[in-house]
Amino acid sequence: MRRFDLRSLRFDRSDQAEYRLPVELDPFIFGGERYAVPDDRVDLSLDVSRVGNKLVLRAAFSTRLHGACARCLQDVDLALEVTGAEYVAGGESQGVEEGEEAYVRGYQLQADHWVRDLLADALPPQLLCREDCRGLCPECGANLNEVGEAHVHA
Repeated sequence: MRRFDLRSLRFDRSDQAEYRLPVELDPFIFGGERYAVPDDRVDLSLDVSRVGNKLVLRAAFSTRLHGACARCLQDVDLALEVTGAEYVAGGESQGVEEGEEAYVRGYQLQADHWVRDLLADALPPQLLCREDCRGLCPECGANLNEVGEAHVHA
């Protein structure tokens, strides 16, 4: 699923609705490297609250991100817990600044775009295989995590 029609929501007496949505997520490029989630999909927990014609969408999902370490290019397997909120009035996203993407237009939630951006916001500044990754030797390209402290060039 990439889009979700908010008009299909069925609210309970408290004007809340909860859904589990399997959202397809294409791999993306971060720092020049390709990263992907398992099976190119996340299970989005969508909690929607309604007051009149206004909606508050709350998203939550857990996933793992796979790709290359920014320093040594070894595999990265990063666990992420992601949350976010979107405000909707009259079927349109609210509070969208110029240059930002509106995730809801005409009551259509662009779930894949929202999930992609929430995931990107949850990422650390650098994706590393481990916090103390030493990277690659600038002269020979050896993985400094593997060759050790004694690695030198004459």
